[in-house]
Amino acid sequence: MIDQFYINSNNEKVNVYTFIKKPLATKGGKVLVDRLLHVFNLRNKIELSEIIGVSTGSIATWQTRSTVPYELLIRIHLATGISIAYLLFDKAEVDLNVMQYCQDPNKTANFASINQNIHSFHYPLHQLLHCDGGVPIINRLLKVLGVESKAELARLCSVNIGTLATWQTRKTTPHELLCRVHLATGVSMHDLCFGYEWEDRKAQENDVEPVDNTCSSQDSLTDGVTGCDNTYVLDNGKLTTTTHYVANNFFWSNIGISPASDIVIISDNKSYFIDKKALTVTKGLYLFLVNGVFQLGELRQLPDGNVYFIDGDDKYEVNPETTEVHGKVVSVLARY
Repeated sequence: MIDQFYINSNNEKVNVYTFIKKPLATKGGKVLVDRLLHVFNLRNKIELSEIIGVSTGSIATWQTRSTVPYELLIRIHLATGISIAYLLFDKAEVDLNVMQYCQDPNKTANFASINQNIHSFHYPLHQLLHCDGGVPIINRLLKVLGVESKAELARLCSVNIGTLATWQTRKTTPHELLCRVHLATGVSMHDLCFGYEWEDRKAQENDVEPVDNTCSSQDSLTDGVTGCDNTYVLDNGKLTTTTHYVANNFFWSNIGISPASDIVIISDNKSYFIDKKALTVTKGLYLFLVNGVFQLGELRQLPDGNVYFIDGDDKYEVNPETTEVHGKVVSVLARY
């Protein structure tokens, strides 16, 4: 059960439940974009686009519509340690250092240094964050907020019970609500998103147990194991359904896709893990369909606003009328 009151950054006593009831009143659009340029020490929106894996067109839309991309802000917070309070409200109690988790935390942040250390951040800055959604997130909110029913949770968060049902069916992550709960309760964002702390994740990665080959039952072999519903072999431009790619939940969370909704492609002794939600091309390897033929290839949006297929030193403009993007490759496993 949480404390009913907390002290906000203005040293005011605030009722937690009153705070959680109201959507966050924060400025998006140009104000937020300028804040991100400042915190990463970037020169322009093209550099920002590369760092966060979002097209310049999407950033322009945020500015036009005063959008607040809550998933992105949570991703930046978890990746760099920059506080949600700063990202949302420009309230910083300590020096801002996006490089604090990198090998050289004293290195000055800029476009070049961030790219050089892109794999040092706690989470990828340029990939969607695959937080828990649906039932796990609802149950976690029930526990954190100390309420006993979904109806009570819906009233507390000012959403209708149908919205909770939709979250459950679609395995939705309510990113804006998680920001509210985090700010009001002090519960860590990592715990809200995944149900455990970052330190616990690292301990799990480093804690190597001897393998016990004498399993007492078949169930122990499949504990926490999930198969990807959309597993295909790519051959001569065609996708053919094959046996589900099976792995445990820890593997899926680290590989960067959801086995229930995303795609695994097997081709040329490699397994490609594809985020189906990443349909806006920025830069990277994508699964796309051209005139009825599936391909895996590098696509890139250039400053002229057009998307190009990159083949070595050559580039070919993509015709959006004949090309359909089906997702972005976020991880690759090769067999040698």
